[in-house]
Amino acid sequence: METKRLYIDTCIANDAFVLFSTTYRVPPLRQTDLKAPLRNWILDYIALYYMLDLDDQWNLTFGTSPVMILEIARMKERSNALDNKKDWLLNFYDMLGKKPKAVDPRLFPRDLISKLNHFVPEHRGKDEDVEHLAYAVLGRWDAFITTDQKTILAHREKLLQVGIEVASPRNFIEDAFMPLDQLVRTLHGSWTTVADVIDGWLTEISASTSPDSEERGHGVRP
Repeated sequence: METKRLYIDTCIANDAFVLFSTTYRVPPLRQTDLKAPLRNWILDYIALYYMLDLDDQWNLTFGTSPVMILEIARMKERSNALDNKKDWLLNFYDMLGKKPKAVDPRLFPRDLISKLNHFVPEHRGKDEDVEHLAYAVLGRWDAFITTDQKTILAHREKLLQVGIEVASPRNFIEDAFMPLDQLVRTLHGSWTTVADVIDGWLTEISASTSPDSEERGHGVRP
């Protein structure tokens, strides 16, 4: 099976943190780390878990760019929980197998940046999203994996015009391998349904999460 090279953005790094914290109960998981409403996003969390867990079997290799570490560095450290999260994300960045060297964005092809600026709508963090996408295009990654629904995934068809396929974890698995319900039955037995797995993860995430109203708004941008 040919290796698929997958570029992941900072949204996916944050989602990986949620999965790790849920599975091992450390570092602490806060409400603001989760996408809301959680039930609307849980299938992508589950799909990402399978992608990270089955990477060797599926010949997946993950990478990113220095844009991620810049976004992590901008996180405001206002509590021990945020310190722990930032440390975890920095370690996650270091574990990624394919990280291109930093390139001055001013050296990116002007026509590419112009097209990306046209396709990606105005929003907080647009410049970082454009740079992430430019690195993915120039690095000839097979797919750009994100859970950024409104500003990237919603413009999937347009972004194909610049040579990059963008996909959510669930979309990627179902396009490249099999429907999620079939995967669940293959891994857990024919008696297990996606609903069973959803309920299990929702229970585990809830048990791993503590209130954090005093810290609201200081996590990585989802």
